[in-house]
Amino acid sequence: MVMNILNRSIAASKAPIIQQKLISIILVFSLTVYSATTVWAQSSSADISRIDRGIMLMFQGQTAAGIEELEQAIALGTNQPEVYYYLSMGYSEKELWNGVVETTDQMLKLLIDDIEALYAKGRAHFNLGQWESASKALKQVVNQDPFHVRAQKTLGKTQIKIQDFAGAVESLTSASELNPASTIIWYNLGMAYLNQREYKAATECFEKAIQLAPSFPQPHHGLGTALLRLGKREGGQKSMAQFQYLQKMTAEHERLSRLTQENPEDITAWSGLAHLSMETQNYPFAVRAFERCVSLEPKNATHRIGLSRAFMELGLLVPARESLFKAIEIQPDEPILYNTLGSTYAMQGQIQQAIVAFQHAVDLNPSEPHYHLNLGKLHQQMGDQKSAEYHFSAYQELKNATSGGTPK
Repeated sequence: MVMNILNRSIAASKAPIIQQKLISIILVFSLTVYSATTVWAQSSSADISRIDRGIMLMFQGQTAAGIEELEQAIALGTNQPEVYYYLSMGYSEKELWNGVVETTDQMLKLLIDDIEALYAKGRAHFNLGQWESASKALKQVVNQDPFHVRAQKTLGKTQIKIQDFAGAVESLTSASELNPASTIIWYNLGMAYLNQREYKAATECFEKAIQLAPSFPQPHHGLGTALLRLGKREGGQKSMAQFQYLQKMTAEHERLSRLTQENPEDITAWSGLAHLSMETQNYPFAVRAFERCVSLEPKNATHRIGLSRAFMELGLLVPARESLFKAIEIQPDEPILYNTLGSTYAMQGQIQQAIVAFQHAVDLNPSEPHYHLNLGKLHQQMGDQKSAEYHFSAYQELKNATSGGTPK
C-alpha cells in the first residue's frame, strides 16, 4: 500500500527534496517494518484514509498539510511506526526539532534501536543544541552501523561542540573515508585538528575543502588561522582576505536570491546572480542563472555569451558553442562572440576551425590586441611562422599604443 502511494505521488508531483527523503525512508524502513497488511489492519478505515492523505500530501510537497493529517491520525489513536516516521520527516522538513524528538521517541518504543529513527533523533538534538543527547543517539547509530556516513559526520560535529576533539577526529576521519567529496566533512575535520593544535593536518583538511568548494568562505578562515599559527604570515593573511571577500559575496548572493524569490522575473537580480556566481567560481549555479536570464530575455546576446563561458569553465564545450551560435544569430557583427567561439575550438584541438573564428574576430575589430595574440599562437602551432609573426607584431604594436590608456 505504501509503495502504491509512492507511485501515485511521484506521478502527481515534482517536489524532489521531500520525495528523495521519503523514498530513502521507504527503502530503509522496508527492512524493519512489519507486513503492510498487518500494520494497516490495526487501524480503522477512517484512520487509513487520513494516513494515506497525509503521506500523499508530503510527497506532493505540501508538508504542513501532511503533518496536520498525520497528527490527527495519531490523536484518534493510531499507533503505527510508519506514521511516526513520516511525521518526524515532516517536522524535520519544517525544522520543528522538538517534534522530531517526540515522534522518534514514539517510534523507538515500537521498533527498538531502529537506526534511521536514532539518527533523526540525534540530528534533532544537535539542531536544538542538546549536544550530550545528540552524541548518545548518534553513537548508538555508529555502533550498529559504522558505515552510516551521516551519523559519523553529525557525531563529529557534535563532538567538536562538547570539545571532544580526539573523538571528532576519529568520527570525521571515518566520515571522510566514506564520503571524500564532502566539503563540510573536510572543513569540520580541519576544525577538529585546529583545536588539537595539529596545524599541519588542519591545513591539509582545509585545503581539501577549498579544492572541493572554492566559494565556501569558512575553510578559508580555518586555513588562514592554521597558516598564521604555523608562522606563515603571508599565506595566512591571504586566506583571511579571501574569507572576507567571500563573506561579502555570500551576503550579496543571498540578497539577490531573495529578490528572485520575491519576483521570479527580476532580470536584474538573475543577471547579478549569474555574474556573481562566475566571479566566485560557482559555475553550475552560473549556468542555471544564465539559463534563467536567457528564458526571460531570449534576444539578449550578453546572457548567451555568459552562459557559454559558464559551460566552458565546466568543460562543456558543445553546449558552449550552441549558446554562442545563438548569440551570433542575434549579433552577427559582435567580434567577442567569434573570439570566444574560437576558444572553444582551440580547447578541443580543432585548430583550423579556431583560426577561422579568430580571424573573423580580427576582421570585425582589428584594433583589439588579444584577437591578434590568439591568432599568432595558433599560426605558430600550425608552423605558419610568417602569419604568426604578423599577428604577434600587431599585438605588440596595439599594446604599446594603448599603454598610456588612450589608443592611437
